[in-house]
Amino acid sequence: MINVKKLARLIHPEFRFGSTKLEQALKLVNLGVGGFCIYGGSVNEVFETVGILRAASRTPLLISSDYENGAGQMLSDATELPSNMAVGASGSPDIARRKGEITAVEAKALGVDWIFAPVTDLAVNPANPIVNLRSYGSDPALVASLASAYISGLHSCNTISTLKHFPGHGETSVDSHLVLPVLERTLDDLEGSELRPYLALLAQSDSVMVGHLKIPALDPDSPASLSRNIITGLLRGSLRYDGCVITDALNMKAVSDGGAAGLKALLAGADILLAPEDATQLYEILIRAAGEGVITGQMVDCALSRQDRLAQKLSAVSLTPEGLSLVGCAGHRAFVREVSAKCLAWAFQNKPFTVKAGETVFYMEPLTPQKEWHGGAFVEELLRLGVRVKPFEGGAKGKTIIGSFSRPRAFSGAINLSGAAAAELEGVVSGGGDILMAAFGSPFVFDGFHRRMAAGLCAFGGLGDFQRSAAAVLTGAAAAGGTMPVDLKLKQ
Repeated sequence: MINVKKLARLIHPEFRFGSTKLEQALKLVNLGVGGFCIYGGSVNEVFETVGILRAASRTPLLISSDYENGAGQMLSDATELPSNMAVGASGSPDIARRKGEITAVEAKALGVDWIFAPVTDLAVNPANPIVNLRSYGSDPALVASLASAYISGLHSCNTISTLKHFPGHGETSVDSHLVLPVLERTLDDLEGSELRPYLALLAQSDSVMVGHLKIPALDPDSPASLSRNIITGLLRGSLRYDGCVITDALNMKAVSDGGAAGLKALLAGADILLAPEDATQLYEILIRAAGEGVITGQMVDCALSRQDRLAQKLSAVSLTPEGLSLVGCAGHRAFVREVSAKCLAWAFQNKPFTVKAGETVFYMEPLTPQKEWHGGAFVEELLRLGVRVKPFEGGAKGKTIIGSFSRPRAFSGAINLSGAAAAELEGVVSGGGDILMAAFGSPFVFDGFHRRMAAGLCAFGGLGDFQRSAAAVLTGAAAAGGTMPVDLKLKQ
């Protein structure tokens, strides 16, 4: 007879500040869940909440989060770090490792032990709405090298790592938060591309997150996250991986179906069922399945043994408020500033584009009024360097800079330029003059315009220090030290 408390430990619900009630989470702790995935909050809120949840639990709780770009990705008072694609442009394992170290130090201070990173998907489809900047690039060898360095940074601070999204989400063209992507690739195709980083990194990583994507050649019926062919057959069998396997969030629209997806994932070979829509409902489904003999004791014990191995990696260090001084500290923020120019890259240079003190340059962001510009740090730095900046108006003649800030957003279903934004840019570039587009986000925004622009500069993110470095590059005060880590597939 299976101990039903063991079944609860397979479930790791989300704790989303602003919507999850602490009382609700404590009920789940009493139920016996194995951990929580934390979203949002402030530094103090995360620290205090994790402490309360841990104190209430009879078993060690694994606390995780999607801090792909550091805790500052979700917490404004922590350090937000460069995107993976920015690190890919630098080509530097040292930068990748330091990103992992800073992420781990700040996460551990907050009480977060498990980082759902690195993303090892390849950035090979410009239309992919959810990978993009989260990838190190399109070259499997580059991705594997930088992801390995990042993992070593996490591990140096005793933090759990995760490769995602197995067997590779880079070639998809829809957002699995909204719909189920279908990837028409054979196993041979995957072994030549998306699987290569996994082949290099499985022995190093603590866990693997399986993506919500369907690959009919591998399983005509189920998405990877619910597929026995892919989890038990390919990952466990062919690739001989015996580490912890976790689903992507089960509340994503690609698979959400009232709890049945969690049972399917467990039967497919997953060890941890992440963020179901209703954790209590899933628990009840698992109890019924165990009573009917669908779930076996051996299956549950094997999954929990892998979860226990993760818990045993963690040091028994008490959380103290004093440790929070490391979160968002000056040294961590200095790292972002110091590496920023090394991560910038020219997408193309049809002719030189520079601006000098005393010159006037026009600036615009597609479909964005001046009071809502995202490029405030960029404009302010140009002004500080002596450049006169004016908002672009139709018919303006002279040097023009276009700032683009498109980036992956869960549940948005789109990236790059909308039809309306492209139409506005068409009006700008058709007017002539020297034009530069600065991509403070997706680098896949130039197609259709690049031949009529002087140059395109990529910062792979909108961090303030990266905006300031871009301004420095354009005024000759700094050099863009990176190289493009992706093929933009620009039509000639």
